[in-house]
Amino acid sequence: MSQRKKEPIDIYYSLSRLSALDVKWADLFDANAASFQRSHENPFYQLIVAVEGPIRIEAGNQRYTLQSGESLLLLPWERHTGWDRGERQGLFFWTQFSSNPEISLFNNTTVPDLNIVHMEKTELRTTANSHEDLLVIPKLHLSRRRFQLLELFEKLVSESNAPKGYFRFHQTLLLGEILRSIANDFLEQSHHDTTFPVSYITYRKLVNHLNNFFDKDVNRGSLEMNLDRKYEYLCQVFKKYSGTTIVQYVHQLQVQRAKHLLLSSDKTIGEIGEEVGILDSFYFSRIFKRFEGISPQHFRNQSQLPNA
Repeated sequence: MSQRKKEPIDIYYSLSRLSALDVKWADLFDANAASFQRSHENPFYQLIVAVEGPIRIEAGNQRYTLQSGESLLLLPWERHTGWDRGERQGLFFWTQFSSNPEISLFNNTTVPDLNIVHMEKTELRTTANSHEDLLVIPKLHLSRRRFQLLELFEKLVSESNAPKGYFRFHQTLLLGEILRSIANDFLEQSHHDTTFPVSYITYRKLVNHLNNFFDKDVNRGSLEMNLDRKYEYLCQVFKKYSGTTIVQYVHQLQVQRAKHLLLSSDKTIGEIGEEVGILDSFYFSRIFKRFEGISPQHFRNQSQLPNA
């Protein structure tokens, strides 16, 4: 007597927002075709979405029965085949694609914290960190927005079967929207709040204001008037999400702009200080040296040296 297959376990993957996706192929497949019963594997990720259920597919050591709108994500070289040959099955969309960086296994112990996954990095102009913003994608997922999902997949298949113009670029956009739809639907079904707290919205408005007006008089009064919040609250919110202070960030923006002017113009140190919002040239030099370790003039001279 054959051993009964275990029920599928919950597996989650994470995809960076910055991943370069490349669709290799996409098509609509009839699960009743004889070829579906053969073993398949390929070097790419494969996303399968059932159009008409059931779709009975075995991947690894698990058997799945997909219903309409249910998706299954397969890893590169993950062997899969159809099962239950005697039963009538339906149709499914599929696409093979690559991802750089690769899709990673997501630790399911952190699933309760998914409501903060989309707020990992700061929006500061001076930071070198990119907003990775991981999308969490279940291996197996039944979407509540199946008609929207199937419509996107139909467009993806159409681009693949009748290519024209920048079809590869359009395929990438469609695949990204498909994965976003699955990830967002899963987040909502997991009963996690997908909205941002009011404090975070205030923080973004504050950062945007500082980015645009750092070279002006950014003081308590101007911030309270433009953002309609008390200065103490703005300082608290900014520190919470950025890890630094408003004053420190303004100085970083001023030095960042000053470095560009030192390298790209012949303006004097005093003129550059005024342009970035610091009228006292001595104070400007002191702030510059605090962040860069050298004076503005030394920075300019050093950049003009051969092979500098």
